[in-house]
Amino acid sequence: MNTLFTELKRRNIFRVAGVYAVVGWILAQAAVVLETAIGLPSWFDGLAVALLLIGFPVAMLLAWAFEMTPDGVKRAENIADGESITDKTGRKLDFAILGGLVLVAALVVWQTTQTPDSVPVQTQAPDAVLEITAQVQAPLSDENPSIAVMPFEDFSQGEDQEYFANGISEELLNVLARINGLKVSSRTSSFAFKEREASTGEIAEALGVKHLLEGSIRKSGTTLRITAQLIDTSNDQHMWSETYDRPLTAENIFAVQDEIAAAIVAALQGQLSLPVATETPRTNSLEAYELYLRARQQMNQRTPDTLRAAEAGFKQVITLDPEFAPAYSGLADTYLLMPFFTDMQADESARLAKPHVERALQLAPHSAESLVSAVLLAMNENEYEKAATLADRAIAANPNHADAYLRKFNASVNWEDSQAVLAIIQKAQALDPLSAVILSNLGYAQLQVGDRDGAKKTMLDNMRWNRDSPFGLEGLAELLFQDGDIADAHSLYMDALALNPEGSTSQNMLANVYFAVGMYGAVSTVSKQPSDLALALFSRGQKAEALKLVRGNPDDVGMSYALFASGDVKGAYPGYRKFVTDNNLVQGNVIPAFVVHYGFLAYILKENGDADADILVGKLERYFGKGKAARDYNLNNDLCAGILLQLIKGDADAAYEWIDRYLELGFASESFFIIPPFDALRGTSEFAKREVRMKQNAAKHRAEIEAQLANPKPNWVKAVQ
Repeated sequence: MNTLFTELKRRNIFRVAGVYAVVGWILAQAAVVLETAIGLPSWFDGLAVALLLIGFPVAMLLAWAFEMTPDGVKRAENIADGESITDKTGRKLDFAILGGLVLVAALVVWQTTQTPDSVPVQTQAPDAVLEITAQVQAPLSDENPSIAVMPFEDFSQGEDQEYFANGISEELLNVLARINGLKVSSRTSSFAFKEREASTGEIAEALGVKHLLEGSIRKSGTTLRITAQLIDTSNDQHMWSETYDRPLTAENIFAVQDEIAAAIVAALQGQLSLPVATETPRTNSLEAYELYLRARQQMNQRTPDTLRAAEAGFKQVITLDPEFAPAYSGLADTYLLMPFFTDMQADESARLAKPHVERALQLAPHSAESLVSAVLLAMNENEYEKAATLADRAIAANPNHADAYLRKFNASVNWEDSQAVLAIIQKAQALDPLSAVILSNLGYAQLQVGDRDGAKKTMLDNMRWNRDSPFGLEGLAELLFQDGDIADAHSLYMDALALNPEGSTSQNMLANVYFAVGMYGAVSTVSKQPSDLALALFSRGQKAEALKLVRGNPDDVGMSYALFASGDVKGAYPGYRKFVTDNNLVQGNVIPAFVVHYGFLAYILKENGDADADILVGKLERYFGKGKAARDYNLNNDLCAGILLQLIKGDADAAYEWIDRYLELGFASESFFIIPPFDALRGTSEFAKREVRMKQNAAKHRAEIEAQLANPKPNWVKAVQ
């Protein structure tokens, strides 16, 4: 044994091992830095370390088998006595080891000075080991720091963890949104770039932020790696990048999220502060957490199938962890979304959602997510003042929660100050600039204040950024319909319905198009809404079948209109009276998009002796203003409302002026001309002339629509199946 040790020492095996260790450590650090700095795959640093470990025994064997001589490298057994220079080689290796150690010390000192000051975090796994992989820029000086969390990439071997990567991104966003002084772009807008090719600068400009957080996840068995990097969008430089390797547990996932948030605060030091107390409901069940992330992604996709899958997923989470508040608010939101994207009715969705909203508030009363769910439920139940109060609480709980501002906007039903209401939705849009839902509501608000050009631009932006959403298509189609371009509106509505054949809005608006041009038989091919089907039956003279549908849905305001259109003004009154009361329409301003409905309401209330009719008539008179005539208006809704106002007042001559303007602009609505307010004119020669012109206008639009249906777009097939 002594002889072997002496021979190992003579052949410099120990010195070679030392040099290999020092050089190997330096190369491993370089691999980690390169992986992050130039965007190499997350397995690159692991591969480098594996190759270095494999190379170690090879280096030792080579050092044993070969020696350096004045004549070059020779096999050890071929070197004669006196030719070996292992002593000189050993001294050179000593200097190499010493130099390498000095370099290692310098690198350690450099890394220490580049690491941000530590910031306390609320949750830290006891065995957590933080690996700092790069630090390439000093903290940024920013008066108004802002950030977007981009969807993390899935680098797992099976590439089957996208939902988990997306969920981690969302959870990080939620943690960052609670940091005082930091503006955080909402998930919808950040995720719009998931499948888009865009530069850092383009993303920053679109989202209105100065920093991006990017990253990746890799799950392997019971191990999780999360890599994150903060980018300064002004120069596309990394402020820091960190890799977290942890055992795969829910506790460690939350710990990493908190650490990343703390690192961002440190990078923007002096400008931000972590909240003193932040309610962040969490679960200790890894299975529940993964199911929750999957269900939330399904809910966000907002299709009939994904919403139903989300419903089942959230229920599983609740079974696994009955104390996890976000699962209850997620399930409630899923139910409350279903009437807009599935065939579920609003009263059923409210019934199903209510106990889950209550449970979410019980478990997390100060959580913005719980409060926003409560806002949705309150609006569903027509409790708008309560909804507005809850929305204010949600905003106070999380000023970065875009949906809280959106719901505050939705709750401002009376529009007493249109500019103030517009400012609310603009705040939501600033936080979530590409959201299809928020852009749709923004366009609606712009119409309310008379900015029709701005509304059109917003709707076009919505179509550009959200090609899988029907909202932009529906908004632009409505603008075209109001301008009298009925065929083009029909085409866009069909495109919208193709994206979600169960979408109630697209169904109803397409039905309105068919009612306008007298295509009553086509209504049932696109709409499953009971009120549309009942009105179509009434219009075709099938009164008995229509009344069966009405009796089956007595509280549906659409059914009240179907009764009204069929001539039953008395039967329509209870539903419309309830609608006026629930929405407090005797207060606030007239909403332009619904101005014609104020005309219907005023007529029905007046015919039934309701005193509120005079209030609604007064609102219509103020809406149209003094000194204005029919020739001053160009939109379908305005002209229809003007006609109704004159008929309610009993001024036939004025009514004909509005009717003539309507027909002159090419508008058509056969179903409008048959409603009871026209009974005072019906049977006269003057009205008969207008009926002929109405049918001519309708025939023109009908021919254009029939030509479209004869040569349909490929996607329309799905819409009418």
